[in-house]
Amino acid sequence: MKAAVLKAFKAPLELVDYPRPEVGDGEVLVRMTAAGICGSDVHMWLGEDPRTPLPMILGHEGVGVIEEIGGGAKLDVFGKELKAGDPVIWDRAVVCGQCWFCAVKKLPNLCRSRWVYGIHKGCSDAPHLNGGYADHILLVNNTKIISLADWGDFDPAILVSAGCSGATSANAIELADIQMGDNVVIQGAGPLGLYLVGYARARGAANVIVIEGVKARMDLARRLGADVILDFGSSTAEERKAAVMDATGGFGADVGFEAVGRPEPVLEGIDMVRRGGTYVSVGTAVPMGTIPIDLYHQIVLKQLRLQGAWTNDTRHIVQALGLVKRNPDIFADMITHRYPLEAANEALRSMAERRAIKTAIVF
Repeated sequence: MKAAVLKAFKAPLELVDYPRPEVGDGEVLVRMTAAGICGSDVHMWLGEDPRTPLPMILGHEGVGVIEEIGGGAKLDVFGKELKAGDPVIWDRAVVCGQCWFCAVKKLPNLCRSRWVYGIHKGCSDAPHLNGGYADHILLVNNTKIISLADWGDFDPAILVSAGCSGATSANAIELADIQMGDNVVIQGAGPLGLYLVGYARARGAANVIVIEGVKARMDLARRLGADVILDFGSSTAEERKAAVMDATGGFGADVGFEAVGRPEPVLEGIDMVRRGGTYVSVGTAVPMGTIPIDLYHQIVLKQLRLQGAWTNDTRHIVQALGLVKRNPDIFADMITHRYPLEAANEALRSMAERRAIKTAIVF
């Protein structure tokens, strides 16, 4: 079984052959059909994520087909019996389910024992196959699996982002508590921002305002329901704020989202949100430095709620799947680059150089 392995930061991934693993009780061997290249993968490849052990198989976004189930009957999260040949997607995170965060606060994304396929584990030891940049992945017993057997014929590449960007955005939307008629501003229309547009529209937002500098991303945002598109490349911060104020009757947005992946846009975004509003930072996935915030004027005097959004729970993956299922053509067009496993290095570069909106490895 073949995998593209990260052995050194900033170095090309190497193709490595591994033996077929033994499938233990409750484990599921999945033949990959598509793996997403996430911006987080680029950070890990460059050595910017402190969680990255070496050597490792990158890839935490995946869709595949069950090849073998260990120990007899196994159910998905809806109680459906899983069978060999079923297409599936899975929660990239494995949590303990018993700690204070999991059991009491119902925040499994904050579980201290949480680990993620393609992020936290190296591949030196058997069974090796714990990341998505491989033709197979072995899912451990307590992985939450979602059957896609009732989807009929579908392009697996359109679903890879549902397990990460789509789910994380759903968590951010839930934390923001958007109400019908709210005005929403979204900074960035990469995969995170595009999901945010779709969710905000589904929640009944009156105006969805998107700030983006790439035409292809702006076009997808418009198709998902954005009302106002502000071109970052041809406008100043003052002009963008004036446009937001004009679209919101002079009050500012009820909710703002940072979906850029850097801290600097937060300062601009906060100033676009009304008094008593909410601002959610969801795009920053690795340490990126600090920004100066005027606590009195920007937070306290405005009674602003400043919220972070970290990954997701399994329910958010289900919500993301629903959005994709309602808009399959849009999410197909979001996958601008597709590569075979043998071209995993070019796939990574397409995201690192921002040539792609979303890249998928297809098998």
